[in-house]
Amino acid sequence: MKEKRDGNRSTHAGMPHYCNMRKISKKVKRYVAAHKITSIVLLVAIGGIGYFAYGKLFPETEPTKYVLGRAMRGNVIVSVTGTGQISASDQIEMKPKVSGDIVWIGAAEGRDVTTGQALFRLDSTDIEKNVADAEISLREAQLQLERNVIQAPIDYQKKVRSLTDAKEDLSAEYINAFNAVSDAYLKIPAVMTSLENAIYGTDLGGSSGQWNVNIYKGLFSNEGNRDTVASFSDIAIKDYGDARALYDEAFAKFKTFTRSSSKEEIESFLETTYNMADMVSRATKSEKNLIDTVIDIAGQEKKTLDSYVSSAQSELNSNVTVSNGVLSSLLSQKTSLKKMKDSVVDIGHEIALLEINNPNGDNPIDLQAQKNNLEKQKNDLADLKAELADYTVYAPFSGTVATVNVKNGDSVSAGTSLATLITRQKIAEISLNEIDAAKVKVGQKATLTFDAVDGLSASGEVASVDTLGTVSQGVVSYTVKIGFDVEDERIKPGMSVNASIVTDVSENAIIVPNAAIKTQGNRSYVEIAEASGDNRVAFSPQGTELPALPRAQIVETGLSNDSVTEIVSGLNEGAFVVTRTILPTGTDSNQQAPSLLSGVGTRGGSGTRMMVR
Repeated sequence: MKEKRDGNRSTHAGMPHYCNMRKISKKVKRYVAAHKITSIVLLVAIGGIGYFAYGKLFPETEPTKYVLGRAMRGNVIVSVTGTGQISASDQIEMKPKVSGDIVWIGAAEGRDVTTGQALFRLDSTDIEKNVADAEISLREAQLQLERNVIQAPIDYQKKVRSLTDAKEDLSAEYINAFNAVSDAYLKIPAVMTSLENAIYGTDLGGSSGQWNVNIYKGLFSNEGNRDTVASFSDIAIKDYGDARALYDEAFAKFKTFTRSSSKEEIESFLETTYNMADMVSRATKSEKNLIDTVIDIAGQEKKTLDSYVSSAQSELNSNVTVSNGVLSSLLSQKTSLKKMKDSVVDIGHEIALLEINNPNGDNPIDLQAQKNNLEKQKNDLADLKAELADYTVYAPFSGTVATVNVKNGDSVSAGTSLATLITRQKIAEISLNEIDAAKVKVGQKATLTFDAVDGLSASGEVASVDTLGTVSQGVVSYTVKIGFDVEDERIKPGMSVNASIVTDVSENAIIVPNAAIKTQGNRSYVEIAEASGDNRVAFSPQGTELPALPRAQIVETGLSNDSVTEIVSGLNEGAFVVTRTILPTGTDSNQQAPSLLSGVGTRGGSGTRMMVR
């Protein structure tokens, strides 16, 4: 009874706690009934805090958005800027841009000259030859490109037809392989029967029933000769046993081998049959060696042999020819089949290369490279012609020649003062740092604006660049003189002037916003996006979701300015490029992204996977 009472106390041990919970629940209900408004406010507050806490602990996952730009045709203008004053001086030094010998002088002291008039000419024989050679090379490249543009789709179609022909030839080769295997099993059985009889036949044993091979071993009384025959006999027995095992196994498979067997089965069984035929050929040679040795020793011992031995020798000679012929045929078939398979694969790879960024096959990579090279040759020729023009010194504006400092035949260097020109035209003197000054050349166009005259803009041209710089507090600066293209009475000497000098221009180039260019090591790349729906949404600062993840594309860049960059190669006109990635709220957008150019990577916290193509 004591154990029962103890059990009851154990069973109801939680009752006091349960009763307390019921009392608390009743008190809460009475409080809520008496203070309904206060209770509602408390419940709302508790719910709000819970919702806020849940939102912090379990934030909703937002999609990564992308702001896009587009690759388009346009001009890239690169310029340097500087400030200075309108010069009160009315003279300028005439200086060549290149070095050389003076071969002609068209200026004289006191003579009036006009803007663009030729005043000096330097010997340009070498540069003229370079220009002529470049023109010939360019014409040849253009002709070659025209030919290749026509030839490219023809070559592509030839490759496609070659692939079709190669596949047909390969199918025919599998039929030839089947025939070669079948032919082997027509010839090898007779060889195997002959090999068995030569060793295990009883032609020499007669009524004793001894195997021929045992008779061979006991033919000679000389112990050395018996050992020699025994050695050849053991080799022949072993090789025949190996050949018989392979033959029996292969012949069993041959019974299920048909023309409808798969290509894989035909190729596999061709290898099996070849290995079997190789072993049969070896066994045939071993037995022939045995018989030849028996006959040779019998001749040495003046021993007369049964006529069967010479008959067996003749039959084995024939078997050697048959087995070697079968083996050669199977080897040839193996080689031919592999060659055909390799040809199909190789042509397929060649077509794949032709179709890179070129599904129609009419603009393969090598043709694209030729087009790029042709553009480079055009640019090189333009540079040579510009250099050739530098061998003639022209008057930058109208005026009077005050002094001429050289004579015909003199050797001069770039920056040498050839003459002094006095002019009534206004000149802007601009100060540039050494980095910007290195980019400025005589003849470059410039745009001038003035602090004192709101809205006034004037065009001009660089007339001279200081050869020697001026050092002030450790900073080197160079004075650039710019002649005005027009006269305006509002422009006075001493006025402050701002100049923007165009140092380089790339016309009709493929350009993208600077923000689209990313770098990894010494390589540049852009992220190409597939936009869908209303493409205008993609250019919104708020970005848009993409139907597919961006992919990284390596590009070659050219000129760039404050807003756009030229794409020399690697990107087609019209492509959408990512200029900004908007990561989900709460994602660490400063997280270092791994290299996209190593194959595959993730970007920021968005989990975007990139593949270089």
